[in-house]
Amino acid sequence: MTEVGIEHTDHWTAALALPEVTELRRRRRRVTASLGLLTVALFSLFIVGFAGFPDTLGSTDIAGIPLSLWLALSEFVGVWILVYAYFRLSRTYIQPAADAAITAVLMHTEVIR
Repeated sequence: MTEVGIEHTDHWTAALALPEVTELRRRRRRVTASLGLLTVALFSLFIVGFAGFPDTLGSTDIAGIPLSLWLALSEFVGVWILVYAYFRLSRTYIQPAADAAITAVLMHTEVIR
């Protein structure tokens, strides 16, 4: 690796170690992991319901609609709720950390130059 390449890598390593960047990575990891876990749980419930209880889902009616359709509707609505939660968390929880990280990295690069 050339001297310029080593220097460039060192700058990025130092930037990734900044507390603001670490906080941003922690927040993104927390949001992604928790919403991902909820998504897996939602889809698993859907599969278990249809695989384990096909008779119950097909023969039980709520307000004149089979329970299987209610479960499918809940899957659709659940995905939109997860999308809304992600957009909301990204705007209110992740974006302030991203702004702080951008400022810290810019200040860090100015100090290095």
